[in-house]
Amino acid sequence: MKNTHLLPPIMLALSLVLMATSSSAVETGQGSPGSRVVTVKIRDLKFTPSDMVVSVGTAINWVNLDAVDHDVTSGVSVIGRATRGMKQTKFPDDKFSSGLFSEDKMFSVTFDKKGEYKYYCSIHPFMIAKIVVE
Repeated sequence: MKNTHLLPPIMLALSLVLMATSSSAVETGQGSPGSRVVTVKIRDLKFTPSDMVVSVGTAINWVNLDAVDHDVTSGVSVIGRATRGMKQTKFPDDKFSSGLFSEDKMFSVTFDKKGEYKYYCSIHPFMIAKIVVE
């Protein structure tokens, strides 16, 4: 006897899992009332999402899903043709820095002040991103 009545709930559960795992940023209501947590995935040598707008009090969790180490360093990394003749191409601003972290490890920062926060991976300086806190 087939359990055909289980098919729709299983398909629903599978579609919910697929939707959750395909999202670039995941928001949850963890922490104090009104606080948010957003996850940035580091995968295929990219920050995903690379640019985002969040509210004051939002925590950003960077999760390394690559098999190589990465870091998250606040500041600006200059890449491409603009680097010609430059003695320095990475300009950390010391607002946050994770240090290197490996696959399946996480780094987190809570943004308590409005502003624009650019960041990059210091060992892969083409990996750049930005957070705007409103």
